[in-house]
Amino acid sequence: MLLDYTLKITRRERKKGRLTRSNLAEAIRQVRESGFVVLERVMPDEWVSMMRTAFDEETELFKPHKDGDNKRGGCQAPLRMPFLDPLAVENPWGLQIIEPMMGEDIWTIMPYHTNTSWPGADTQHIHRDTQHLFPGYPVALPPTLMVIHIPLIDFTEENGSTEVWPGTHLITDMAPEDTRPEQLAERAALMPSVCTHMPAGSVLVRDMRVWHRGMPNRTNDIRTMLSIVYFRQLHRLPNHLNHLSPITQAAKDMLSERAQRLYRYNPVEE
Repeated sequence: MLLDYTLKITRRERKKGRLTRSNLAEAIRQVRESGFVVLERVMPDEWVSMMRTAFDEETELFKPHKDGDNKRGGCQAPLRMPFLDPLAVENPWGLQIIEPMMGEDIWTIMPYHTNTSWPGADTQHIHRDTQHLFPGYPVALPPTLMVIHIPLIDFTEENGSTEVWPGTHLITDMAPEDTRPEQLAERAALMPSVCTHMPAGSVLVRDMRVWHRGMPNRTNDIRTMLSIVYFRQLHRLPNHLNHLSPITQAAKDMLSERAQRLYRYNPVEE
């Protein structure tokens, strides 16, 4: 079943680096109703090429070597340029959607990571990345975790575009212990899904409660996308966190004032 989940971006929007008021409203509507939206080819081609080259070198260190090895994974972004480029750590397209939905006091952590599938990766089980804040409550509350994905290669049928079940972030009648892969697969078989085919340099914004799975990579190329997770500020949380990875003062100094605010819970090494 063909569903329209892609927002067409005008030349003027690309030049300004921001959605128009009407397109922003449409993007937010799609995320609220479907759980995700794709902004097609909004990142500069030269930026995508630079980041792909850099991440290809990093992910090579984690390349599976045996047939039985897991061919899904990725790497954490090193705390240096170009990995700390503002278009990654404070992506204006994704944040323009996420901030109205979760508040301007959202936060995230370093290092961010990639979702990578190597050649030969098989079909992943259906899952959601997070549960509802209050499992069992009959109404889906606003999101508390959202993610920005930026593909560094065209996502196609051949290399395994992520399959997504629109609207599943609103399903509340399944307890966390009832969301095992086989149970989700049985129910998902009765619902429409879409594969998120999109060109490199697109931006996908997703409510992390949406059901999804990685699909087989039948090509000879690794399929990588950046994944930056954002959290809603909840009461005093996460002031109690003490396990986050520290970042160096040099890395912090590379960030803009806005990015430093987003990554405020990472401790800084002296």
